[in-house]
Amino acid sequence: MAYDVSTMVEHFVEDVELNYSCSRLGVLPPGQWRGRDALRAHLRRVDVDYEPLDAEILTVLVEGDDTVVRWLGSWRHRATGQIHRMDLAHFLRWRNGLVSKMHEFRDHRCETRGADRVPESLDDILNPRGPGLSRDEMARRLVAMSSFSCGPDVALFRDLCSPDVVCEFVGDRASIAHAGRHRGVEALISIVRSIGMEFEQLGHVSRDGLIVDGGNAAARRTVEWRHRGTGRRGQVQLADFVRFEDGRIVEIIEFHDSMALLQMRA
Repeated sequence: MAYDVSTMVEHFVEDVELNYSCSRLGVLPPGQWRGRDALRAHLRRVDVDYEPLDAEILTVLVEGDDTVVRWLGSWRHRATGQIHRMDLAHFLRWRNGLVSKMHEFRDHRCETRGADRVPESLDDILNPRGPGLSRDEMARRLVAMSSFSCGPDVALFRDLCSPDVVCEFVGDRASIAHAGRHRGVEALISIVRSIGMEFEQLGHVSRDGLIVDGGNAAARRTVEWRHRGTGRRGQVQLADFVRFEDGRIVEIIEFHDSMALLQMRA
């Protein structure tokens, strides 16, 4: 978070696998690279045009050799002075105390947010509600939520989610109409239906990682979609963060490969 490049790269193995799922501030395209030198070059390339300002960690989940970190960061474009506020998620695989694989999701944060959660009371902070489910059952429900190809299973959504579930789709509303935070299971169903009207899911869903820590879970998946209007097909990487309370899903946050979606729409 301090953006000390020389110190940061020491936390990665020499042959680290780097996977970037979204464009990095318009500087670096999505793709896969390998090695500390590639990581160092990526960080320095961004630093040429953008000055890091601040960072705030939102979520850290740990299970076995896997970690996922969700955080907010701000950068100033050195030429124009424009501030970029980004929402980021990093899925990390560890080996002998060093990161051996990293998957990064990032997108511009939607600033117009109309359904923020009500601030927690002191009692909720001191006595948080438990998930009410086992680790395996939380994992099963998270998989079930994202396993549809012919439109959302409305009954399943209503069964698994709290009626006032908060869902957030990370991105910019100028390019992703449903970006931002929304409240209520009916709003969630409506958004998923609208996505299904625009994109057809093809073939198998590849699940690349799932972490459960306490009442929180995070998962990565890769899907193949076809845009119903243009007919273009592409693979889309998604990351989901889900929080459980008393046996129900109360919050869903989703990152997606916005570049892949825009390319299919074009």
